[in-house]
Amino acid sequence: MTKHRLSPEPTPSTSTQPTPTLKVVLLGDSGVGKTCLRSQFVHHVFTNAYKATIGGDYLTTTVKLLPSNETTTNQQQQTPTNVNLQIWDTAGQERFNSISQAFYRGTDVCVLVYDVTNYESVLSLRDWFNRFIEYCHVDTPGVIIVGNKSDKVNERCVDMEEIRDIVTSNTTIANVGDYIEDWETCLLEVTAKKLEMVTTLFENVAKVGVELSASDVGAAKKRKLQQFDKIDLNHRLPTTNANTNDVTSSSCAC
Repeated sequence: MTKHRLSPEPTPSTSTQPTPTLKVVLLGDSGVGKTCLRSQFVHHVFTNAYKATIGGDYLTTTVKLLPSNETTTNQQQQTPTNVNLQIWDTAGQERFNSISQAFYRGTDVCVLVYDVTNYESVLSLRDWFNRFIEYCHVDTPGVIIVGNKSDKVNERCVDMEEIRDIVTSNTTIANVGDYIEDWETCLLEVTAKKLEMVTTLFENVAKVGVELSASDVGAAKKRKLQQFDKIDLNHRLPTTNANTNDVTSSSCAC
């Protein structure tokens, strides 16, 4: 009698799927703390020293997303556990706008950063978003709005409850409210001094990006991007290294 060896059936635990990578761009006025937020999340380092970012650069790190309790078992299996975030830090000074705009293309999630002690940085978010929408070449990117420096209680000049009305009023090109479905997830305050708060911010970023990628919006984004050629960064930049900035020498006054 011949014995036949049965091959083990593949199980969900043995199947491997590539880890998705989301492009994330931090936008906001100079000094609001964009570099500090990224440095705290990626390197767990905070500094009060300030040096303006020139052009832009990116760091890639991985965030782990826990399945929502509201999802079914099948949905949990389809939701990636790990998500790679390619986090771009861009210059906040107006003279670098033409350089920074080259980095917007193909962004999955835009993070608009303001300073809770600087009302002008809140008003500027509308202009930052208008420029982003013009150059990102994505129909429906994800958007997160974050107020930094929440630890400076005595210097606060704007409350989080006011932000939604401010950023969605008097818009010209694009209304950020049209790109946000869940304001509880997409509007928050943090201080770059506290890792747990910054981690929550980027977990929300990953969640928004994954949900968009899994929807029909993600497919539409890919179709639109195929209509554009690759951007030649070199001809936009005055020097060969002006589009990058060493992370160790770039930090924000938070």
